[in-house]
Amino acid sequence: MNKTEQKYAAHLYDLYESRGIVRYDFEPFGLRLAEEKCYYHPDFLVTYPDRFEIHEVKGFDRSRKRPRVEDDAMVKFKVASALFDFWVFRMVWFDTDKKEWDSKVYKPGA
Repeated sequence: MNKTEQKYAAHLYDLYESRGIVRYDFEPFGLRLAEEKCYYHPDFLVTYPDRFEIHEVKGFDRSRKRPRVEDDAMVKFKVASALFDFWVFRMVWFDTDKKEWDSKVYKPGA
């Protein structure tokens, strides 16, 4: 777990303590995206009382005002959100300007 993921895990723990979420797991499994060896490994599976969400934690690019993500990682994330559309896929990052966690939900075709 890198430092940003550790910081997000602490945030999730606070949500758990306040009963905002039921459970959270770090890198709980791999999702097969295609034949051979193409997998996506989500950072967190977050369980809410009424749903499951996949959370991918990224750093924040202050110059671009958006999460820092490599092209291949974004492709895997979007393909996974299309193949496993029964889960909510959320990219999260700590906005260093706002001093808070921010996120974007990805839906198939978006």
